[in-house]
This record gives sequence, C-alpha cells and structure tokens, in this order.
Amino acid sequence: MMQKRLVFELKNIKKKYHNKTILNIKHFQCHPGTIYGIIGPIGAGKTTLLKILGGRLNPSVGELRFEGEKFQTNWFGKIKPPDDIWYGSIEDLDGNKTVSDLLSHSHRGSKKNNDSYFSAKNQNNLISEKIKNLSQGEKAWLLKCMLHNQDPRVVIIDDFGVYLDKKRQMEFQKMIQRMNKDLGTTVILGSHDNRTITKFASVMIYFDNGHISKIRPGISSKQSRKK
Repeated sequence: MMQKRLVFELKNIKKKYHNKTILNIKHFQCHPGTIYGIIGPIGAGKTTLLKILGGRLNPSVGELRFEGEKFQTNWFGKIKPPDDIWYGSIEDLDGNKTVSDLLSHSHRGSKKNNDSYFSAKNQNNLISEKIKNLSQGEKAWLLKCMLHNQDPRVVIIDDFGVYLDKKRQMEFQKMIQRMNKDLGTTVILGSHDNRTITKFASVMIYFDNGHISKIRPGISSKQSRKK
C-alpha cells in the first residue's frame, strides 16, 4: 500500500533573532487530513513555527519541505507561499485595507461571503471599515469569513478562537471540521489556551521555550479509537 506523502517535514529548524534562538525543532512531521493543535504560552515559539509553515517567515537554518518539495523563493530569498496553504492571523491583516477589500480578494471566483455580521445591510456598517478600527474579536471573525468557501489543502490559523465568544468559536470550529472531513484539509491551529482546540484536534503539540515539549492525542483522536 502506497504511503501518503507528508504535508510538512521539518529537520533541524532554528529561528534566531538578535543571536537568540527562539525556535529549535530537530524533527517534526505533519500528516495529511489531520487537525493539529499547537499549544504554548505567549513567547513559546508557536507563532514563529506557524509563520514558517505558512511561508511567511524564513527559518535561520534547517530544512522545511511541503509535500516533499522546498518552498520556492524569489531573487531576494523571500519565500513565495504556495497557493495550497491558507494562513490566517489577525496580527498579519493589513490595517489600512477595508473589510470589503479583504472579503472581495478572498472570494474571487467563489461564492460571496454570506455572513450577516459583515453584510452591507447590517446596522454596524463594518463592510467599509478599515481593519485597524476593528476589535480583536471582529478581526478573528473576519478570518472565518475570509476562509468561507475556500478549498486549500492546508489551513493554518494562529490564536484560533481566542477572541471569539463561545457561539462564534463553535461556528468557526464546525466549519474547520467540515473542511477536514469533506475535503480532507490538513489543519494546524495555534493557541495559548488548549480549551479552544483540544476537543476537536487529532494531535496536540505543546511548546515551551522554542521546543516541542510533548505530543499527545487530542480528545477527538481518543474518541475515534474507542468506536
């Protein structure tokens, strides 16, 4: 039986800032169709890892492969993120763009966003608001709306669910689970609060001081084994 190709494989990856190593991973693999939770306190290195996986940041040293291939780079050595990877972080949203700008860009060639919160008919009139004027919760919900009706092979989201109320957090979670089940999407979610992820992740990866401290099965993985 042919073994499925790994989504990501990292070997001896390090990231340094001002001669200080903030990420140090000897070997790590991501398998297709799996939901991963990356958990750790602020400053543990999880956001740096997610940016490297998403093609937003070069590692200082080491080898990173996506589906067996290295990321392509331009003449200046900057990574060109593959189209098959959808990366979402509220910190990386362009503050000078409007909600309409980002939703229009995200839904080119697909169905328009149908979320009422950012509808032009909504009294809050946020559709024309600049991103820098949104609350953290509104930015987090905007990521969900941007991902709606997309079909990437990999979804990476930092601070998943942290700024959302329980209702919207659950809606976002269900959308992620549908993508994983129906489309086989590999999902990698980062958070400093494992309660937002542990109930539906297959694998939980815990970070501490730039290192992977432990890897554990998520609750969903345990439940599926009992069936």
